Amino acid sequence: MPEKIRLLWFNHRDIKHSRAGGAERSIIEIASRLAKYGFSVTLCSVSDGTTNKEETYREVSIMRYGSNMAEHYNVRKTIKAANPDIIIEDMAHAIPWVSRIYTDKPVVVYFRHMHSRTISGQLPLPQALFVKSIEKRYKSIFPKSTFITESEPSAKDLRSLGIKKERIHIIPPGVDHGIFRKSKKTKYPSMVYFSGMRDYKRPLMAIEAFKKAITVDPNTSLHIIGSGPSSKEVSFAVKMLGSKNIFMHGRVTTNKLSSIVSKSWLNLNFSVAEGFGYSILESAASGTPTIALDAYGVSDIINKYKLGITIKDMDEFGPAFRKIISNISKWGNAVHKSAMRFTWEECAKEWAFLLKNEISKHGD
Repeated sequence: MPEKIRLLWFNHRDIKHSRAGGAERSIIEIASRLAKYGFSVTLCSVSDGTTNKEETYREVSIMRYGSNMAEHYNVRKTIKAANPDIIIEDMAHAIPWVSRIYTDKPVVVYFRHMHSRTISGQLPLPQALFVKSIEKRYKSIFPKSTFITESEPSAKDLRSLGIKKERIHIIPPGVDHGIFRKSKKTKYPSMVYFSGMRDYKRPLMAIEAFKKAITVDPNTSLHIIGSGPSSKEVSFAVKMLGSKNIFMHGRVTTNKLSSIVSKSWLNLNFSVAEGFGYSILESAASGTPTIALDAYGVSDIINKYKLGITIKDMDEFGPAFRKIISNISKWGNAVHKSAMRFTWEECAKEWAFLLKNEISKHGD
């Protein structure tokens, strides 16, 4: 095995992209730490028009193409330039790079969640159907690759696609506990929504939750963080409600995000499905429990790790809200304790072990 293992990571975005989300955050957290374990990482991404063609960020070399199509078209060129010992194809946006055609080096697939559950309404129908059809062909597109995913529900999805159990490895994500940490809560109950401004995340339900919450405590406030396709609709709904206790923040810095989350009493999550749900974990690390609508992947994570309460419908929101705010100190301490087991250091260590093992197996 070489002194420095050359790792090439394909994804459509990187952490500096204007539409970067949880997937891009996990990439930089893992990749930047792999350097400690003998890796030299090159991330192949796409520019949003404001980023440089090449740069090094947190010990990760980032190379960017002008469009998703250009990145896919130049896979062979990218592989030749990077001369990797191993490749990661990140399925954050569902479309494979089929890099195995251009290399005999091992290819590992990072599978976040089943896009078929969430893609409807995000893309025009023909594109959505195309993504679904591609996803169903992962078994033949990656006939020998190892798959890494973050939770048992996602592993179950992979098995439903025909991927054999022995090729699937679960590595849970981490939390930056230096950023997401406990602090003093607001005087009156406050809620935060920051799980995404897309239809499948159902951000409008945060306003419905607010209406339920103020019947329990009229001083309750709601902070909505993020930007995306659903932002205008949510802003209009907030304007129509006319409450002075709802605050629309748009995209914020990491420090401001962590400050709002740690001071909040509750985090809200209404996603249709999640691979893991980073906002749930980051909230817990901040001593903030989550109330979430029962959904695939979401309920599994919250209930398995005791990170809050799941409800079957919005009629259950009021009682769940009352239960948590009546003893916020107890709930905050409990979820914080649960979240402390998740660190990016441990996550990256597991990734390093698996990647090195893949290279060793490939050389046998």
